[in-house]
Amino acid sequence: MTTIKISVKNKRDANMLYRMLKRIPFIDNVEKEDSLSRETLTGQFEKIKKLITAGAGSDLFKNITNPVSWQQELRNEWE
Repeated sequence: MTTIKISVKNKRDANMLYRMLKRIPFIDNVEKEDSLSRETLTGQFEKIKKLITAGAGSDLFKNITNPVSWQQELRNEWE
């Protein structure tokens, strides 16, 4: 068996190529992977993880005595 990797710049062309390859009888398997989305999600996850880790050591909410009224005040600011 031989494996060929192909990179396509946009999803529309990738989907068209995928459908074409699936119809060819001598091709055993076609796998589709969107590497850009994976990299983006991984990067976003790492950023969120760093923010949470940075805030975990500090007392972000120590000044809040009544959480219910604090949330109501926040919601009233949006109106």
